[in-house]
Formats: sequence, C-alpha cells, structure tokens
Amino acid sequence: MYPLHPLKGWRAVSALPACALPACALAVGALALLMCAPLHAASARIAVVDIGFTDSSGEARDQAAVHGERQRALTEALSREVAAAGQLDTVHLACGEGCSLDAAGIEALRERARKAGAGFVLVGKVHKMSTLVMSMRLAVLDTASGDLVLERLLSFRGDNDAGWRHAGDYAAREVVSAVR
Repeated sequence: MYPLHPLKGWRAVSALPACALPACALAVGALALLMCAPLHAASARIAVVDIGFTDSSGEARDQAAVHGERQRALTEALSREVAAAGQLDTVHLACGEGCSLDAAGIEALRERARKAGAGFVLVGKVHKMSTLVMSMRLAVLDTASGDLVLERLLSFRGDNDAGWRHAGDYAAREVVSAVR
C-alpha cells in the first residue's frame, strides 16, 4: 500500500490556480538547467592534438612538405569546425616531432589536455596506402576518466587537398555528434 492516496496529490495540484502551473513548470525547468550548467561548462573544451601521418605507398617522389602542410591544415580545420559546430572551445596540443599514439603516449596527451582545462582530447593519424587510398584513425577520450568517447577508422580517396578537406569535414561532424 502507498502511504498517500494517489488522488490526494492530484487534489493538491488542482487547488493551485490554472495560471500557476506553467510558472511552476518553468521554474523547475530553469532550476534543472542551472544545476546542469557547471557540468557542461567543465566539458565544453576539447584539446585537438596535431594529426599524425604515415606513408606506406612506396612512391618515389618526396611529398614530405606537401603532407606536412596538409596535416597542419587538417588539424586547424578540425579545431575550427569542431569549435563552430559543437559550440566548444578548442585548445591546440602541439606534438613537435610527433606524438606517440601508443597507450603511454595517449595517457600523456590525455593528462596534458586535462591540465589545459579540456574535458575531451581528440587524437588522430592519417595513413597513405596509395595515391588513391587513404585512411584516418581518430579517437576522442574523456580527459577525466580516460573513457573512449569516439573511435573511427575512416577511408577516403585522393591524396590531394580536396580529399583531405572532405575527410576533415566528415571527421569534425563525427566528433561534434560524439561530444554533444
């Protein structure tokens, strides 16, 4: 048995004037939003790590300068697009000579991102298999818990600016939908 008869609760509510009910609902909703705001604000920053690159295509022509520029442009575009579409602040984590994406490297990047005030960290690497076939592995981790929020292996065509840009646009949308 319930300690209170269900109709008693209804009678109490119905004793309020009809115009007071929407105001009560609005006040409860506003209070709920205010209580959740600090939690969202703490996670509203994502650290974007320099996107890595490997080439196993065996092409004779040295494309290091071109690929370095595409890596830089991809990292900047991801940061810019994730910030704009996801209404997130971004912070850049530079790798200098390269970041290790093994377990210890990821843990170090997660800690750097956490210290920078980011709730999430985005890491990724592009792999060129041939002039036509490329792949990009990316992951987003929660900096507080280390939990994997998103992991994708994306294939894209074309070792050219348009191919890289298209892959970056798609990756940014995936990241935004994962961290919202």
